[in-house]
Amino acid sequence: MPSSGLSEPFLRYLEARGILLTLEAQEALGQVVRVLIFVGLAGAAIFIGWLLLAGVVADLLMTQARWSWQAAAGALAGFHLFVAFIFLLATRNRLASMRWFGDTINEFRKDRAWLSSQTGKR
Repeated sequence: MPSSGLSEPFLRYLEARGILLTLEAQEALGQVVRVLIFVGLAGAAIFIGWLLLAGVVADLLMTQARWSWQAAAGALAGFHLFVAFIFLLATRNRLASMRWFGDTINEFRKDRAWLSSQTGKR
């Protein structure tokens, strides 16, 4: 029955890691929800502003600069694609700077170092 003596601490270890993982998963979910709300609000504001501004700028280009409607629409489309690319880069940077499950990863690293020091003593 020596295995039962080892299984109880191992099960407690797994339980502690599971609790930590659960807490960090809840924290990660909160971070993702906050980012998605930010992206949704920014997207809605951009879309409404785009609807209003695109019409005004297209009209100004056609009347003041005497551009054809195709040239005005093409210039506005290129500008909007550029702005969309900038927003995608900003979102990617925001997601990359988030720390996902950092405490769990650090604990696993400590555990691995401890286990390697224990096995190295034998």
